[in-house]
Parts: sequence; C-alpha cells; structure tokens
Amino acid sequence: MVGQKSILYAISDEGVKGQVFEALNDVDTYSLTWVGNGGDLLLDILDKDVDLAIIDENLAGIAGSKLVEIIKKSRPRIPLIIISSADSKEELVKVLEQGVFYFIMKPVEGEELRQAVDSGLKANP
Repeated sequence: MVGQKSILYAISDEGVKGQVFEALNDVDTYSLTWVGNGGDLLLDILDKDVDLAIIDENLAGIAGSKLVEIIKKSRPRIPLIIISSADSKEELVKVLEQGVFYFIMKPVEGEELRQAVDSGLKANP
C-alpha cells in the first residue's frame, strides 16, 4: 500500500510478540516486519527504509541497550520504542538518555503502543 510506514519489531518473547502484532496489525498505514534477534534487526535497519523500530530489551543475540547505541550511531532519526520488564527508574533513565523515543513496560497495552507508534512516526515524517 502506498504511504505505509515501515515498522520493524524485534521481540524474542512470544507473548509480547503476539501483543505487538495484535495491537498494530490492523492499522492499514503500517507495514510490520518481525525479526527474531538483534543481528537481523541491525541488518534490516542498515539495509532497508525503516520508519520506526520496536525492540525487546531482552532480545536474543544483543542486549537492547547495545542495540540502541549502535542504531543511534548509524540511523539517529529512527524512533525507537523499547519494551522491557525492568522495573527500575535507572533503566528508564538509561535508555531515554540513549535517545529512545518511548519506553513501555511489559505487559504491553495495545492502546499505549499504538499511541507511541503514532507519535514516533509523526516525529520522523
């Protein structure tokens, strides 16, 4: 579909992967692509036109915070949404200081995720 925004999501937790898909799949203006590990996420971000990325902090392969660091150096304009089970303010501050657009705590609430995605896409026209 013309005008679709490319959203890449890298989630290793099957439950969270399903929550993200359920929240975003029915939005016609989104083109969703799932990858299962940090290496594939980085390759897709470097190789494709990605408008926004959603990253599980506990992603297999590379820690979420390391992924954020690498992505922000290579594609600083891509809004990043981190999904985490960490319940510490220190973790929240750390990822926000790295340039993460939005931080979501597990379990994922569909409406919160949709709002964060919409805001992130508007911030990166």
